[in-house]
Amino acid sequence: MNLQGALLCRSSAFALTCATIAALSPAMAQDNPPQAQSDAAAGVSDADIVVTGSRVGRKGYDAPTPVNVVGEERLQQLAIDNVADALNQIPSFRPINTPASTFFRVSGNIGARTLDLRGLGATRTLTLVDGRRFVPSADDGTVDINGVPSMLIQRTEVVTGGASAAYGANAVSGVVNLILDTKLNGFKANASYGISQRGDASSLFVGAAGGTDFAGGRGHVVAAIEYAREGGIGPCEERSWCTRYTNYVPNPGYNTATRTSTNGLPATLVLQGTSFVYNENGIVVGARKPNGAGGTITLGQQVLNTGATSLPNALRGKQFDSNGNLVPYQFGNYLSGILQQLDDPTQPYALGLSPLPLMVPTKHVSGTVHADYELTDSITASVEFMYSKVTGGPTARSAPLDAGVAININNPYVSDATRATILAADPAITHLVINSSSWALGSLSKATSKVDTYRGAFALKGQLSDQWDWDAYYTYGRVDSRVGADNNRLAEWNNALDVVSAPAGLPGIAAGTPICRSTIANPANGCIPINLFGFGNISQAAIDRYIVPEWQTRRFEQHAAAVNLRGSLFSTWAGDVKLALGGEWRRDTAEGEVDPNTAAGRFIAANGSALPFTKTSVVEGYLEVAVPLLKDSPLGRSLDVDGAIRQTHYDPFGDATTWKLGAVYRPIDDITFRVTRSRDIRAPSARESSPNATTIQLPLPDPFVGGTTSQFVVTGGNPGLNLEKGDTFTAGVVLRPSFIRNFNLSIDYYDIKVEGAIDSLTGTAIANACKQKNLLCNLIQFNPNGSINTVFSNFQNLSKLHAEGLELVSDFQVPALGGNFNFQVNGNYVIDLSTIDATGVKTQLDNWTGNAGSVTNIQGVPRWKLDGVITYSRPTWSMTFHGRYIPRALLDPTKIGPEQDGYDINDPNSISENHISSRFYLDMTGTLKVNESFEIFATVNNVFDKDQPEELRLIGNPLHFDPIGRFFKIGVRTRW
Repeated sequence: MNLQGALLCRSSAFALTCATIAALSPAMAQDNPPQAQSDAAAGVSDADIVVTGSRVGRKGYDAPTPVNVVGEERLQQLAIDNVADALNQIPSFRPINTPASTFFRVSGNIGARTLDLRGLGATRTLTLVDGRRFVPSADDGTVDINGVPSMLIQRTEVVTGGASAAYGANAVSGVVNLILDTKLNGFKANASYGISQRGDASSLFVGAAGGTDFAGGRGHVVAAIEYAREGGIGPCEERSWCTRYTNYVPNPGYNTATRTSTNGLPATLVLQGTSFVYNENGIVVGARKPNGAGGTITLGQQVLNTGATSLPNALRGKQFDSNGNLVPYQFGNYLSGILQQLDDPTQPYALGLSPLPLMVPTKHVSGTVHADYELTDSITASVEFMYSKVTGGPTARSAPLDAGVAININNPYVSDATRATILAADPAITHLVINSSSWALGSLSKATSKVDTYRGAFALKGQLSDQWDWDAYYTYGRVDSRVGADNNRLAEWNNALDVVSAPAGLPGIAAGTPICRSTIANPANGCIPINLFGFGNISQAAIDRYIVPEWQTRRFEQHAAAVNLRGSLFSTWAGDVKLALGGEWRRDTAEGEVDPNTAAGRFIAANGSALPFTKTSVVEGYLEVAVPLLKDSPLGRSLDVDGAIRQTHYDPFGDATTWKLGAVYRPIDDITFRVTRSRDIRAPSARESSPNATTIQLPLPDPFVGGTTSQFVVTGGNPGLNLEKGDTFTAGVVLRPSFIRNFNLSIDYYDIKVEGAIDSLTGTAIANACKQKNLLCNLIQFNPNGSINTVFSNFQNLSKLHAEGLELVSDFQVPALGGNFNFQVNGNYVIDLSTIDATGVKTQLDNWTGNAGSVTNIQGVPRWKLDGVITYSRPTWSMTFHGRYIPRALLDPTKIGPEQDGYDINDPNSISENHISSRFYLDMTGTLKVNESFEIFATVNNVFDKDQPEELRLIGNPLHFDPIGRFFKIGVRTRW
C-alpha cells in the first residue's frame, strides 16, 4: 500500500474501502501482480496529506474524529455508476432524497441525490468538493450529487461527526468531501446498461476521463464527461408488493368520543386490499339537511351513523351514472371516511394513489476540466470548470380528487328520478355528498425539473519552506433550475362544481342552461360548469379553463474565497507541533419566480412558490493546533491532542464561535483510543430565511376567550432566524491486532444534540402551548380584549434534535485458494434519534422502518443496520458479494400493537399490527479482465428478488427497502 493510502486508512479508522485500496497494492496482494494506479495515488508526499475533518496535515497519527473513505474501487466492485448511491448504502447515511424516494414530490429538483448523515437531515450534512463548498441546488441549501461527475471522483472522505470548526456552518452531523483525481494520467472509460427483471428501471451510463502532462511536465490537465439515464418505474400496479394496497383504515366501530371499541378491534386497522372511496361516477357517501337552528346535519352510512345521522336506506350503496341516475355501488368492508377494504368494479386502480411513478426517471450529463501549472518551483496555479445538466421526472400527483362535494339536489345534472328518490327518502335533504375522481383526465401536476450547474475555481498553492505551505482559492457557482408541471387545477374548479339551472333574464344565457351558481351574480365571470357524473363527462372547455400549466424558477449563486496556512511551529520530544490557520469569505444568494397563477394563489394546491431575493454573507477565521504529547513512551506509543476554533460572522444571522477538542491515544500498536468534543452550527437556508412570509386570516380556536375567532396567521420564511447550535461528542477504539494480519476494526460512539433547530408549528399548536404551558407566547400578538390577533407560524428556532449511537467499521484481507479474500463490514446501532418540538412533544425516529403518516414524510431509521462486502479476486477475474440487512422494526412509533406492552383496543393509539419484517438483500458482481487495459463486468442486484415487507403501507419505504426487485447490469471498462 502506498503512503497516501496507508495514512488515509489509519486516519479514517479503517474506512469501508481501505482493504480494497490495499488489495491494489503489491504489499498486500501477495499472490497478485501490482495493478495500475493513478499518479494521484502514487506521487503524493507526506506533506500533501490533509485528512478531511482537520486542516492540519496528518503524518503518522490518527485523526480524533472518525473518517470513512469510500474509494472508486467500491463503485467498481459493485458496478455503481453514481457515488451517491454507494454512499447511501453505508448505514450511517439515511437516503432521504433519491429517485426512488422523491417520486411523490413535485419539487425544484426532482430525483435529486442528497446526503443525510445520522438522520439529522441533509441540511446538516456539509458536502464539499476537494475541500471546498459546492453551490446548493435547492431552497434548503442541499447539494445534488448528480451535479458532480462520478468518473473523476477518486475517493470520498466522510467525517461522521461535527466539523464546523474546520469547515464552517452546516457540518453538524458530518462532512462529505468528494475528492477529484486531478493527477490522473492516461485515459479511462466506462459504459454499462441495466434493466430489472420486469423490464423497467433501466439504466444507461457512459463516461470517460483522461489526463496528461503539458509544458514539459510543469502542467497537468484532466477532463471528464459522463451521461447517465435512469428509466424509473411506473405506477403502483407495476409491483405486486404495491398492489397489496396495504393501508391504515380507521376502525369504523371505534367511538372517538367515548374512546371505546364497539366491535372488539383496535382504533386503527392495518388491512390489505384497501381502496379510497373514489370513482369517476361520483359515490354517494352522505347527505345534508337543515338542523332547524340555522345549521346542517350530515347523514352518513358508516357503523356509528345511527338515528338522526343515519343515511336513508334508499340512498345507501349508491353512485351516479352518466345520466345523473342513482345506481348500485358496492362498498367494501370497514368503510371509514374515504377508506375501505375491497372496492367496486368501477375503480380501475388505487384512485388517490396511482398513477404516480414508484421511481422517477432521471438523466444527467456532466463534465469537468481541471488544469494545474507550476508557476515556479514552489507555486502552482490551478483552474477548474464544471458543468452539469440534471433532468428529473416526470413525476406526478394522482388524478383529480374531490372528496365531500355537496351536490344540490336541484343540480341540473341530477336526474328527475334521482331527485324524486331523494325526496321520498327524506324530504328535508338538500344536498347529496359525493366523492369523485376524474381519472379520465389522468395525473395532475406532471412535472419535470431541469437543473443547470456551473462552477469555476481558481487556486494557488505553494511552499514557504520545508515546514510550511499555503493555499488560496476563489470559487464561483451558479445553479439555474426550472420545474414545469403540465396540468394543475385552478381553485375556480370548486366554484364550477356548484351547478344550477340558469334563471330567466341573464344576458346571453338561455333559461334552464346549466351554469355555475357564481354566474348568477356575475354573468361575465366565465365559469364553466363541471359534471362529475360518469366517465369523461367533464367538457373540454372546462378542462382547458381549469387545468393549466405552472412553473417555478430558481437561481442560486455562490462566491467563496479562502486563504490557508499550514505548517510546523516547532518540535518536541514527541514530534512536530502543527498549526493551521486561515480565513474564508462567502456570499450566497437565491431568487426565484413562479407563474402568474401561483403568484396570485389561484391553484387548489400549488406545487411551486416564489423566492424573493435572499443574500447571506459570512466572514470567518479559524485556528487549529495539533500537539503530540507522547511518543514511544512507557505510558504508551503515542498521545496526540488536537484543538480548533473558528470565529464566524453571518450577515444577517449574527456571530458564532465553533470549536473542537480531540485526542488520540495509542497505548500499544494494536489499540488506539480517540475522543472528540465539538460545538457546531447550521445557518438557515434560503427557504427558511426568505422574506416570503404570507399572512392569511382564518377562523381558529382561541383558548384565551373560548370559541372560534378570526386570526391572522403568518407562514413562510423568517429573516430573523438565528444559527442552530449543535454539540457533538464522539469516543471510539481502533483495533489492529498484530496477531491477525490485515485485520482492522473500529467502534465509535456518537452523541449529537442540536438546539434551536429551525421548525414551524401550526397556529393552533402555538396558541395551546401558550395557554396550557406558558410556552411560545412571544409568537402571539393579542387584541385589547385578550383574544388572539396574530400568530407567527413561520419558521422559528423552536426544536431540539438528538442522535446517539454506535458505528462499526471493519475490514480484513487474507490470501486463500490462489487469490485474495477481502471482507468489509459497516454497521450502525442507533440508541436514540428523536426530535422535540417547542411544546415538548417528542417524536421518536429510531427503530422505525414503516411509513406511517404522510407518504411524503418518511423519516425513520432501523435500530441497527449492517452492510457487508466480500470480494474474491484473482489476477484475471473477481467476484463480489454485497449484503445488507435491515432488522424488524416498528410500523408506526406513535401507535401500540398487540405485540407491545400496554396494548388496549380502547386506546386511541391502538393498531392491529405494528411491526415491519426484516429484510436481507444480496447483490453479486463478477469482473473478467480481458487484458491489462480492458475488462467486462456483470451484476445481479437483489439476487433473491425480495419484495418490500408486506406490512408497509401503499408505496412502501424506499429509504430502506428495494423497490425494484431483481436487477441485471452488464458493462465494460477500459484504462490505459
